[in-house]
Amino acid sequence: MKLILLFVLSHLIVGPIVGTALAGTISGAVEVIDAATLRIGGQVVRLSGIAAPKAGDQCAMRGMNIPCGRVATTALKDLTAGAVISCRINGRAGARGVILATCAADDYDLSEGMIYTGWARPDKRATARYREVEKAARKQRRGLWRGEFPKAVNRAAVSR
Repeated sequence: MKLILLFVLSHLIVGPIVGTALAGTISGAVEVIDAATLRIGGQVVRLSGIAAPKAGDQCAMRGMNIPCGRVATTALKDLTAGAVISCRINGRAGARGVILATCAADDYDLSEGMIYTGWARPDKRATARYREVEKAARKQRRGLWRGEFPKAVNRAAVSR
């Protein structure tokens, strides 16, 4: 009886502190904020395992600067268009209430998709799978592999 009471009390006390946003998954209508950030049902979600250009970033490609932040954001919009988005919560990405998550559009991993298209790189937390996908994107010169990633993306990415 004491064990059951302790279990119930621990869930009553700890549950509200942890909150539902850090447990399980969230899904719903999506708004793309930038190449690595979504808003789902009012909650800001950062895609886990990638470093991508920020919305205003410019990148060198073929001797000129392109608005790679906008292009990368558009790539994520393409991956999410008309799809059901579901995110598995991994933790918090920062103090502003942003959730870090692995998200999928109709079961297609969005972080992997951004790496595959060459508009993001694996970050220091990335899986070995993401690093393999990056090798293929680099070899095929997809996305920013035709030019240069912004310095901030290179710093956040896995050291080579």
